[in-house]
Amino acid sequence: MGSRGKRTINSTTTYTEPDLMKGIDDLLKQARENGCYEDEKLNVKKLVDYVSSINPDEPIKLEYVQMDRATSGSLTYEGGTWVIRVNQNHNSKRQRFTILHELGHYTLHRNKLLSFTDEIFFRAGNVSDIEYRANEFASKLLMPEDSVRKAIAEGIRNLGMLAERFDVSSPAMKIRVQDLGYKLKQNE
Repeated sequence: MGSRGKRTINSTTTYTEPDLMKGIDDLLKQARENGCYEDEKLNVKKLVDYVSSINPDEPIKLEYVQMDRATSGSLTYEGGTWVIRVNQNHNSKRQRFTILHELGHYTLHRNKLLSFTDEIFFRAGNVSDIEYRANEFASKLLMPEDSVRKAIAEGIRNLGMLAERFDVSSPAMKIRVQDLGYKLKQNE
């Protein structure tokens, strides 16, 4: 996973990561208030349109394009517009996560870099802070803590069933559930 940035920040400029929790909580609330959730499933296209509408000076355009298998998506600033490109050959659950990951870059990092290319999500290994934050952003919007905890309290204990409820992959749900402090059986 990586981001390849093209913006140069001089050595006297200090970049501070935005307050992720406040930003995500605010956006989650706004997404719910503006009808971006259908039951537990986030309509990611509707959320992108909403975020674009509240930032008219920096609009977002979403495109599904042919990409190398290893590339999930990208975010690039082009002529006054931020363009999220998603690999049209990936499955819809991966595309949903990719869109939110790139929206995370837009929300959290657009003042740092002008271009991001993302290749692998949710894999162990060397993940930069920027990529971790974008993954966290996507995860928290696609699988809101209160909704996941409610589903588990209602008796949904199977990762596949939880993943289906939120329209995400089982590996993404597994990481989210573990991040929320739940212990998994060894065979899951």
